Amino acid sequence: MFKSNMNQTKVIQPKVAMAEKITSMLLIALIFSAVSPSYASVAGKTILAKGEVLAIENGTDARALKRRSEIFDVDEITTGKLSKAQFNMTDGGLLTLKENTKVLISSYHYDDKTEQGSATLELVNGGLRSISGLIKAKGGDYQVKTPVGSIGIRGTHFVVEVVDEKVFFGVYSGNIDVNLTGSDQVLSLGETEDFAFASVDLSGQVTTLTQAPVVLSKGFVSDEVEAISENSAQSEEQASLVETEEVANIDFDASVYQEETLQAISDESIADLISQRSGSVTFDQVIESSINSSVGDTSGFQMNMTIDFDNASVPGGTLSFNDAQGEWLATFSGLINIDQLSLGINYASHGNNKAHGSISAAFSNGLEEVLGNFNLSEIDDASVNADGTFKIKP
Repeated sequence: MFKSNMNQTKVIQPKVAMAEKITSMLLIALIFSAVSPSYASVAGKTILAKGEVLAIENGTDARALKRRSEIFDVDEITTGKLSKAQFNMTDGGLLTLKENTKVLISSYHYDDKTEQGSATLELVNGGLRSISGLIKAKGGDYQVKTPVGSIGIRGTHFVVEVVDEKVFFGVYSGNIDVNLTGSDQVLSLGETEDFAFASVDLSGQVTTLTQAPVVLSKGFVSDEVEAISENSAQSEEQASLVETEEVANIDFDASVYQEETLQAISDESIADLISQRSGSVTFDQVIESSINSSVGDTSGFQMNMTIDFDNASVPGGTLSFNDAQGEWLATFSGLINIDQLSLGINYASHGNNKAHGSISAAFSNGLEEVLGNFNLSEIDDASVNADGTFKIKP
């Protein structure tokens, strides 16, 4: 009898162990499914989330996002009041959402091996800013749907915002084509078009703009431009150009951007410092500078840059110096990308001649300093040029 009981016990124990193992596996699967939507592909990773930032799957399951949280191609991303978010997408693109924004990620796929991909986003309300990545750089289809039409991207840096019954568009590099809903009309904006900014109401009425409207200005166009035009030693004609100039091309290499972004995410100290900061800081003291000009010696280098940590942006900045042929002047603005600053020159001149160029910068010594470099050249004569490096602090 004793042997029989022992045999019976030996038979029962494996069954209990197997049941426990199956239960544990089911629990793990349920936990994983609550964090990572099934049947979904990763669309990007959160690099900044302040306030209430949620990812909602199928309109029901909400996940609070924080730094490093993944987002998927079935998610609806929302930001609450006084909230904001930034995402590094799988193709290296950068997506920034303002407060009270809702964006649907209908699809977002990029294959590193084939270098093929496509993306479709839908802005329901609020505002987004995007620096596109390798999907667009490799010729893939990248679209953003809005209440008044679908945007086809031919550039790298653009902004769109829904305000009441109007949608505002702005292009800071390249071009976009807006296929207006219920019409054969296509609104084209950008550096090769007549206008870089426009608004469209729900009836399809288009209003083109010579400069960024107030709703788009924050984080992109310097509030100091008017003061610069009044106080600098430019002619009235140049001052007019400052007020109406459409934004120049941003020097942007998507593959480099992707690599720098991934490196930046691993920099815990800088990322954490930025996430903890609030308010705006003006960096205007030049610690170091080295400036070269094709026409001789330079003097009087000055630079200032306002960094808005609440809106993850650089609302505006200026740099200026003199050489034998006059003053070089450039105004710029852009976005915070962890320890990097993605900047674009809005206006540049040399003496009485228009110029263009690029500028790059990053945080140094924690958040105490900003260092970077720039290059400028006259538009009509590229042999007249200047470049340099700088380090500034508040």
